[in-house]
Amino acid sequence: MGKVGRLTWIIAAAVLLAGSAQAEQFKVRGMKGLWWQGIEKYDLALPWLAEHDLNFLMLCYSSFPASGMTWRSEYTDAEKQQIRDLAARGRKLGVDVCLSFNPGIWSQPPLVYSSDADCETALNKVKTMHALGVRWFGLCLDDINRGLQPADQQKFGTLQAAQTYFVNRLWNGMKTLKPRPRLIFCPSAYTTDDMRGHQDYIKAIGAGIDPEVLMFWTGPTVCSSSITAADAKLVAGWLRRKPFVWDNYPVNDMFPWRPLVSPLRNRSTDLAGAVSGYISNPMKQWYASTIPLSTTAAYLTDPGSYDPEKAMEQTIKCYPADQQRAIRLLVDLYGCSFWGDKDWPPQPRFADRAAAARMLPKYRVLRKELSANPGLANLWNDVKDTVEADIGVLERASADRMIVSPLKANGMDFKGGAASLYGWMKRGVSVNYVYAKPTGKNTMWTDFFLDDIPTGGAVIQVRGINDDLGVNGAIRISLNDFVVHQGPANWRKDDFETKEFQVPASVLKKGKNTMSIRMTEEQGTLGMPPWFMVSEAELIPKTN
Repeated sequence: MGKVGRLTWIIAAAVLLAGSAQAEQFKVRGMKGLWWQGIEKYDLALPWLAEHDLNFLMLCYSSFPASGMTWRSEYTDAEKQQIRDLAARGRKLGVDVCLSFNPGIWSQPPLVYSSDADCETALNKVKTMHALGVRWFGLCLDDINRGLQPADQQKFGTLQAAQTYFVNRLWNGMKTLKPRPRLIFCPSAYTTDDMRGHQDYIKAIGAGIDPEVLMFWTGPTVCSSSITAADAKLVAGWLRRKPFVWDNYPVNDMFPWRPLVSPLRNRSTDLAGAVSGYISNPMKQWYASTIPLSTTAAYLTDPGSYDPEKAMEQTIKCYPADQQRAIRLLVDLYGCSFWGDKDWPPQPRFADRAAAARMLPKYRVLRKELSANPGLANLWNDVKDTVEADIGVLERASADRMIVSPLKANGMDFKGGAASLYGWMKRGVSVNYVYAKPTGKNTMWTDFFLDDIPTGGAVIQVRGINDDLGVNGAIRISLNDFVVHQGPANWRKDDFETKEFQVPASVLKKGKNTMSIRMTEEQGTLGMPPWFMVSEAELIPKTN
C-alpha cells in the first residue's frame, strides 16, 4: 500500500472509530419508579422498556414499606410473588429487575452501621430477593440524616468510614450468592456539587468501597440541566470507578406533580463510554412519563444521532392519528422548557390580564381534547389536576376583577413564596409555600382590608400542611409586624389543618393589613425540606 493509500485508510479508520465512539450505546440503560406504590406501574413499565430497547428497571425504595419506610420488616407473601413474577418476565424480555432499598432515610430507630443486626437485615433482604430471581440491588443512602449514632461515632468517627464498612460487609455477603448479583450504591453525596464540598467523604468512599460495587451519581446537581462525559470523568476520579447515572428527569415531585414533557436535552453524545449505566427518574404519573421517556430511550440507544426535536416528533407520531393533536398541544404547553431554562418549569406565565386572556383558550382546548378522547383517558387522569388548576389561574388572572373576600386569601393570593417556580396546586387545592432562608423563597405575604378597626381585635386562621418528611421547620407568622406565631410548623403532615391566632385591636389598621409567613430556618435548598405550605388564610374581626 502506498503512502497516499495508507494515509487514506488511516483517516477513514479514524473517522470510523470516532463515529463508533460517538454512537456508543449505553450498556445498562433504563429507569426507576418514583413514589410508585406497589407493583402496578412496574408491570406497565416492564414491557414498555423492552419495546424501547431498554434493559433495566429499578424498584424504588418508596414502593414497598420493607424497602424504605419500615426497612427492617419482611416483604409480604403477595409482594414476594409480585416481585418474583416481575423478575421472571424481565428475564424473558431482556430487562434486569433491580431492587433498591434505603435503610437510612426513614429508619426508626436510626440505622446503626456497626450493628450486626442491621447488617444482617440488609443481607437477608438481598438473599430473600435473590432467591426470587432478582440479580441487581441498589443500596441507597441518599437524602439521609448524615449524623452518626453513638456506637458508630465511637467505632468509626466519620460517616465515610461507617458507610464503607456497611457497604463492604453487605457486598462480601452478596458475593457468595449464585448466580453472583450486582450492587449499586448511592452515596449520601451524589452530585458533583455536593461531592466537591465533601471531598474527604467522597474520596474515602471511592478508595474504600470494593471496586466491583457501582455508584450512583445524578450529575452536576440533583436535577442537572446538562450531563457530559467530562462531568462523569471528573467524578470517576473521586469514585475510582465510572459513575452510574441516576438522571432526575422527568421527575416532578418538587413541582407538586406538574407534568414535565420536554424531550431530554443536553446529555453529551460521548457520555456512554464514561459511565457504567444510566437510569431515568420518571414522574409519578406513568402515562405522562412515557412521552419524555420515549425521547430518553432514543438517546440511550443511539446517543450519536440523538436530536431532541426529532425524537419528540417521532414520539408524537407513535400515537394514533386521532390523538396526535392533543399530544402535540400538551407538549407545546408543558414541554416548552427544560431544566436550567429561565421559564422552567412549564406553566402559564403572563405579564397582564390581556396576556392571560390570550393564553386561556389553548388550555381549554387541551382539556377538551384530552378529556373527550377515550384512548387518552389514562393520560388525562395523569395531568387533569394541573391542567384544571392552570385554567383556574388564567381565568382568575384574566377576569375583570378579583372575586375574593378582602378578608380571605387562598394560596394563589399570596405573593412571594415558591409556587411561581414549582406550581400552585397541591392535593387538589391552590397553595403557596416557603423554603429555608438561603433559597430566597422563604417569605410570602397577602393583604387584608378593614373598613374599621374591630373593638375586639381579630383572629387569623391559617390552613396549612407540613408534609416535609418529618422536618418541622421553624416559621414566623406576622400581621403588620406583630408576631402571632414563631416556632416549629407543627401542622398536620397527612392533610391540611387550620390553626387560629389572636390579634389585639391595637395591631390592626384601617385599610390594608399585611400578613406574612416566613421560614426562619438557616439551612435548606429549593425543593428539599424544610418547607411549609398554605392553602388559605382569613382575618376574622371580633367585637366585644
